[in-house]
Amino acid sequence: MTEFSDLKSFVDSWEDRFVELTEFDIFKHSPNGNINSDGTAACCDSPIFTKYHRYFKRSIEPGVRDLTIALILKLNCITYSSCQGHFSTEDAGMRQRYIAVMPRDEKEYQHLFNSFNQIAELTKERFPDHPVKVIVGNDNLKSEGKITKCLTLFFVPNNADEAEYFREIESVYDYVLQKVNQSKN
Repeated sequence: MTEFSDLKSFVDSWEDRFVELTEFDIFKHSPNGNINSDGTAACCDSPIFTKYHRYFKRSIEPGVRDLTIALILKLNCITYSSCQGHFSTEDAGMRQRYIAVMPRDEKEYQHLFNSFNQIAELTKERFPDHPVKVIVGNDNLKSEGKITKCLTLFFVPNNADEAEYFREIESVYDYVLQKVNQSKN
């Protein structure tokens, strides 16, 4: 379960085109491509921006940026976390690629769950023996005593070979991006 302070305010401001900057809107880049609060491979914290925030696009790592934006534009998703994936370092283990979304209600949860699972199945059929597969995961966000069911699209390795995972991930990612862009909300 993931803690998220003031989730209601975040959801309420998701469509707000006049977002103001705050002192918490700081993120840094690491030499390895991590974008987070510390700009290090070990950090897992990052500010969470609504889609119209002036830093939104810049705060998303390039390896997941296009898919994150497609999920917002094509499936009307609220995104709250993502990672392009990173090789392991002395400070942190390997991070796999993912994008997490927060459905607004149970009906939207079911719609996105079905859409994501269909995309995962199509990807499995298209790339049956590929070293990267797509999995739909569940996450729960806890905020102010309330629990919100969320979904995550994971790009997981089929083996422990990090180099193969990162060498081969783009074909699967591009296929998922294509399927999302073909989706109708």
